Amino acid sequence: MCSVKADLVHPSPSKPNQGVLELNVDLSLCGGGGTLEGSAGGGAQKRRRQQREEESQITSLLQRLILPHAVNHEKLVVWPGKYVWRLAIDVMVLRCDGCVLDASSIAIREALQNTKLPKVQAVMGGGNDDANNAGSASKNDLLVDGDHQKAVSPSGAENCPLVITVSVLSSPPSATDAVTSTTRSKRYKSIAIIDARTEEEACASSRVCVTVDTNGMVCGVHTLGGGGAGMEEEGEEGVSGGSSMPISMLGEVVTTASIAAKNLYAKLDRERQVGKVKNVSSDHNNCGYGYLLKNHFLIQ
Repeated sequence: MCSVKADLVHPSPSKPNQGVLELNVDLSLCGGGGTLEGSAGGGAQKRRRQQREEESQITSLLQRLILPHAVNHEKLVVWPGKYVWRLAIDVMVLRCDGCVLDASSIAIREALQNTKLPKVQAVMGGGNDDANNAGSASKNDLLVDGDHQKAVSPSGAENCPLVITVSVLSSPPSATDAVTSTTRSKRYKSIAIIDARTEEEACASSRVCVTVDTNGMVCGVHTLGGGGAGMEEEGEEGVSGGSSMPISMLGEVVTTASIAAKNLYAKLDRERQVGKVKNVSSDHNNCGYGYLLKNHFLIQ
């Protein structure tokens, strides 16, 4: 579930000619979060702490990968140096089966496109100082148009990018490969998958989050560690080198994410055209992204 609240505030002193975007992610209802109250004292506290850490990590990643490109920040300025729009985005994850960043980015994009900002006009001067003219506008006044038909979505919201997480899984070399190898180094075979479920993410040696916009341009890349075996192990004893990914594979990962994003954008556009903005579901006959689109998003 994702909601956007808009209000007029003073701009940041460091960015007086830009609007403000804030983001908060709540996982309290995800994965049976309500059962924490009935857990043992120590266990409940540990799970709460882990939940807060995960919320902080997800929020931080979305702030870096999505918010800088979500809207046109300069178009959120109502009165340069005095008043700007602040968009407070709240994401509540009700259920999670992997790819929470991907699902959150879809919810954010849809919520921003469904947000309507009223037309606001700044009156910077020229008001009549005659005390008898009570209807005149003062020098520091904001006129808000109450006509909903004139309200528009934040500029640039239609170009809000999506996050595509590519999970890299590896399998150990076969017994034949181990026998024929002339060195002690072991090279693991790896595959890249999208829309991984929780179990698949746990087996991944690495996860790469790629932000792709509507033009197919990559806006950001972030790598997360995984719980699976390292893809490439070197050393005399074949000790695992930890979660890693060969740099030569990064191009393949980014290409995979770009293709998936193109299909996902097309799917979302089709759903929007047929008026299914509030209930995004997948079509088994023409599904561009798999299981993720079976989830339902409540847009406010």
